[in-house]
Amino acid sequence: MKKILLTLTLALLVTASFAQRKRSSAAKLGIGLDFGVPIGDFADIHSIGFGGAGKAELPLSSNFFFTVTAGYISYYYDKPVRDAIKAVGGDTYLGFVPLKAGGKYYFSPNFYGEGEIGARIGTNKGTGTAFVYAPGLGFSFPVSNGHDIDFGARFEGWTVDANAQQFVFRIAYKFGL
Repeated sequence: MKKILLTLTLALLVTASFAQRKRSSAAKLGIGLDFGVPIGDFADIHSIGFGGAGKAELPLSSNFFFTVTAGYISYYYDKPVRDAIKAVGGDTYLGFVPLKAGGKYYFSPNFYGEGEIGARIGTNKGTGTAFVYAPGLGFSFPVSNGHDIDFGARFEGWTVDANAQQFVFRIAYKFGL
């Protein structure tokens, strides 16, 4: 996992260093897919997570944007746990609604770093709400005037009774508001 994240980061840095376009400082909305890879104790009984989110980017300066994110992601239990839960009639997945706000800083026209904090609301009975923090890196490249494809990777931690951590990979389509 560390090798994949390092390779992705290096590829983004190299690509960003060759970028020649001027980034628009207009407000944008991105709609994308998130793929979560649990790590630590969270990975002991959960497999990959899959979901989607919308992220608004509102300019505060030419390089810094205020972000607001809302979405849904679900994690499935590993097969032995899933089979045991299914046998007693329980949910075979956990669903969450993350609500986050933060900032995104563009180091170059395409390469950025971001950080968000917020809440993760569980949709299953008894899952509750947790504090979320999520630093990340990404690369956004234009596909037409005012429209971008965005690739991002972030570490995300959920702090509640037990901590859950994951790496999340995102691909999104962004357009002007």
